[in-house]
Amino acid sequence: MLDIENLKELPVHLSLEEDAVRLEMLDPGVTILGKARVDLEVIAGDHGYYCRGQAVCDADLECSRCLEPYREVLQGEVDFSIREVESGREAEPEESPDDELVIPAHANEVDITAPIREALVLAVPVKPLCREDCLGLCPVCGVNRNEQTCDCKVEEADSRWDGLRDLLK
Repeated sequence: MLDIENLKELPVHLSLEEDAVRLEMLDPGVTILGKARVDLEVIAGDHGYYCRGQAVCDADLECSRCLEPYREVLQGEVDFSIREVESGREAEPEESPDDELVIPAHANEVDITAPIREALVLAVPVKPLCREDCLGLCPVCGVNRNEQTCDCKVEEADSRWDGLRDLLK
């Protein structure tokens, strides 16, 4: 939660910590740990505030090659605005961009969980790797090739692709 009372003299730099469990990451391969830290620079806007900064938290990810968990620090850019509307007037959905939080005028605080979650979700690697040279799992027996070797023979590629393979020579 961002306390609006702290925004009397702008611009202002804020450092916030929030329990990362509240972020409710939906990716099953990601477990957020501890606290999420957010550093925000807040400046005055036309009808509210413009916030920009960085969100950081520790996470356990699952390697996409060997399926082993590993720890990584997620860092994402936070960029959103807060618009105040007169009480009794609702903001039309089409007039509010996705990166804008709409609050009633004279509100005391605003929930900034959604932009923080979005920044951290975008910071998760598309293909998480425990290390660059991860060998992954054997496709035949399933052994983790980082921990032990196996004598499995991997079948040659489909012979129907031989014509294309000859073009590479």
